[in-house]
Amino acid sequence: MNHAYHGPSAAIAAHPLYSTFVSFPSACFIGTLMNDIAYWRTGNLQWQNFSEWLLFAGLVVGGFVLLAEIIAQFRTSRTAPGGGWLRVIGMLVVLVLAFINSLVHARDGWTAVVFDGLILSATTVAVMIVTGLVGKLSVRRASGAVHNG
Repeated sequence: MNHAYHGPSAAIAAHPLYSTFVSFPSACFIGTLMNDIAYWRTGNLQWQNFSEWLLFAGLVVGGFVLLAEIIAQFRTSRTAPGGGWLRVIGMLVVLVLAFINSLVHARDGWTAVVFDGLILSATTVAVMIVTGLVGKLSVRRASGAVHNG
């Protein structure tokens, strides 16, 4: 039986609810970016409405995912060091950017999306990608340290 430590993300990823909800905010924020691009290209106001709802849903579920990740970090940071806190900080930055983006999208019409909202949506997705890569690297590093040490 292999009892290797794979980091807090791996520890809570075994829980069915966490693994179900962890990708939901990412899908919402990527969808927001796609809707913003569609609004920019078509001018159809409904795309902005879709973006507002996606931002709201991503923020709500993302808050719960962040809370679960913080709890996991506190539970495992005593037993094994790792870069998991970088992932938590990245998730927090993503949620702050999405919140600011939500405020920008609350404005009326064209100025809510082009170009401020579009730039914020793209930045949110970029930070989300970097955060995901940091999380994967910290899990690999932690599991490699256990296997090699």
